[in-house]
Amino acid sequence: MSEPPEDSNGFAGTRRLRSRAGRDEFKRLQAQVNAFAEARDWRQFHSPKNLATCLSVEASELLELFMWTREGPGPHPPGAGAPDAQAVADEVADVLISLLNFCTVTGIDPLAAARAKLVRLEAKYPVTLARGSALKSPGTSPE
Repeated sequence: MSEPPEDSNGFAGTRRLRSRAGRDEFKRLQAQVNAFAEARDWRQFHSPKNLATCLSVEASELLELFMWTREGPGPHPPGAGAPDAQAVADEVADVLISLLNFCTVTGIDPLAAARAKLVRLEAKYPVTLARGSALKSPGTSPE
């Protein structure tokens, strides 16, 4: 299997879950994460609060890799360059695993939730008002 192309930041690209096979692969991953936790009897610690906390911590660990880094072409001072791509991938995996554990415990279908949220975001941020704008409420002035 070939690796996805790297984007401008040096990170591998992602494939969209367009096909049934992609959705099935996602469900298999969720089942694998569930089996991992069940085999270790960790579900006893997996309350929604604990898993939400875990998710926040894992996302913070991802963010930490980018702390003090500079964007754009170098040279950069020591420690200010892009983080190690494998370390970033590991933290992304931790975030996803934490999210899947949270969704299992709360009964949330993450794909359905994301699709429903995108529908609401489409209405909230129509392209005609939001394109190229960083405003929280497009169509309004920043003051």
